[in-house]
Amino acid sequence: MARDVERFFVGGEWVEPSGDERVDVLNPATEEAIARAAVPDTKDAVRAVEAARRAFDEGPWPRLAVAERAAALRRMHEALRARKRELIDMVIDEVGATVVLAKTFQAGWAIDAFEQSAQWTEEFAWERRIPDREQPLRVESVMVHEPVGVVVGITPFNYPFFVNAWKVAPAIAMGNTIVLKPAPWTPLDAFEIARAAEEAEIPPGVVNVIGGGGGDVGEELVSNPLVDMVSFTGSVPAGRRVGALAAQTIKKVQLELGGKSAAIALEDADPATIVMNAISGCMTHAGQGCGCTTRLLLPEQSHDAVVDQLAATCASIVVGDPRDETTVVGPLIREQHRERVEDYVQAGIGEGATLAVGGSKPDRPGFFFQPTVFTDVTPDMAIAREEIFGPVLSVMRYHDVDEAVRIANDSTFGLAGAVISPDRERAREVAMQLRTGYVGLGIGVPNFNGSWGGYKQSGVGREWRDGLAEYTETKHLTWLV
Repeated sequence: MARDVERFFVGGEWVEPSGDERVDVLNPATEEAIARAAVPDTKDAVRAVEAARRAFDEGPWPRLAVAERAAALRRMHEALRARKRELIDMVIDEVGATVVLAKTFQAGWAIDAFEQSAQWTEEFAWERRIPDREQPLRVESVMVHEPVGVVVGITPFNYPFFVNAWKVAPAIAMGNTIVLKPAPWTPLDAFEIARAAEEAEIPPGVVNVIGGGGGDVGEELVSNPLVDMVSFTGSVPAGRRVGALAAQTIKKVQLELGGKSAAIALEDADPATIVMNAISGCMTHAGQGCGCTTRLLLPEQSHDAVVDQLAATCASIVVGDPRDETTVVGPLIREQHRERVEDYVQAGIGEGATLAVGGSKPDRPGFFFQPTVFTDVTPDMAIAREEIFGPVLSVMRYHDVDEAVRIANDSTFGLAGAVISPDRERAREVAMQLRTGYVGLGIGVPNFNGSWGGYKQSGVGREWRDGLAEYTETKHLTWLV
């Protein structure tokens, strides 16, 4: 059962909010309130930033040995792992994740962020010698990484625990302090991270968590001159605003934004394999994922056979109770978000696409929406260009691979993609032509030892292991010999 969140975690203490506003946190599968959450205002944001600033400037955390910080993160990992069952239940209730997704991506992999970050920071090249310079004077030099300072983490509603964990863990592992602001609809699990920090005896002010709040709270955090870096995951319009505000004080910015990713099925791919990849790539978490492959590019010769199988399979997908192990598609997060998806479906029909299956909401409680497939989609249509964030797949034909690559790259986004073929080398050749930060060869599973992030308007910077240096500044030390 979810816990009410009546206080924020600031400076190592559970503090009363500045205001008295409270909101219900809804279970999107039932539409019922599962908790009450305090709503922060700008005063709460300032208080949290000031606590993080003091902890960085005056506290021990940035000056601890790497091994000591790693040990503290492992204590956080153990504290969260001890409550894994409770956290899985919370994720299911708070965000509507299916039980299978909650056990793995939404909760299990979130908990792992703390152990992984502890290990990576121990292996990180904090200092490296660079070649000496002989002329005009002999110089020896080293490059040193240092913590960047106070980090603000702002996270979305779709994978809240996962993204919250992957903001906090690497940021503090690298010696920074952080203020975490979760999404207004999904504030609960962020405070479980705060409780883990408290149990692990992380020094006061290193981890600070306030509630969701509105745009004014986010803008205060991003524009505050005491903040050194902003790590934001969310929409492109919000990312533009974050970038503009951060630029006023020249902050470091890490942005993971939207996507309209394409899956290219090559002509040697089996129709059943294509269907499996398409459903996994688009319908997971009801399509509420920035990396979802929501465009499926099919060669002429297999188009009709794939579409027939795809429509039949989507019509049989179990949509419903996230706690049922047979459920494939759970709910959307809120009614207003479901209305957004419905608007895109109507736009697709209005632009001349063919609705092959789905396109409506079931007559039952919960913010559910049927898996939806459009055919006869052209690259200029809104459903082929804009991020819908729902279980809506746009199918397009191509004549040759060069055309498929052009269609896939004809996007303002560049976050993810897929190439489906039994010939891995050929799939790799096509993948290397895609302007995206991640490509799965068939059903790809992201590897945290790599990176996550996008090209073009899908973002700036990288996360996971390859993104650790994002949380540092680089200092060049040199001396005459």
